Amino acid sequence: MEIKARVTIRGAKIFKGNIDGKDMDSGKIFTDVDLKGETSWGVCTQELKCTNSAVVDGIKHIPFPFLAEIDILMESNGKVSTQLVTGIKPMRQEAAREKAAANG
Repeated sequence: MEIKARVTIRGAKIFKGNIDGKDMDSGKIFTDVDLKGETSWGVCTQELKCTNSAVVDGIKHIPFPFLAEIDILMESNGKVSTQLVTGIKPMRQEAAREKAAANG
């Protein structure tokens, strides 16, 4: 199943290289999530894995934090669920483009 979510991205990291003869290509983003519980409140940062470094590479030039719409692929084997970010669309850039287009 694929879903879209609007998130605040606080940071990102990529790795491309070889470990023990195995080629690796990964990316992660760090997003705000609300704390929930009787003894917790506020916001914390959660790590979300991306399908590869190319997903993250497109946002490295944007100042953090920023709002974005992300595409998430959710899968399960019946016991364990996984979430992978497959796309990131910065909201600030889209708003700036729309404003520029409206102003001609």
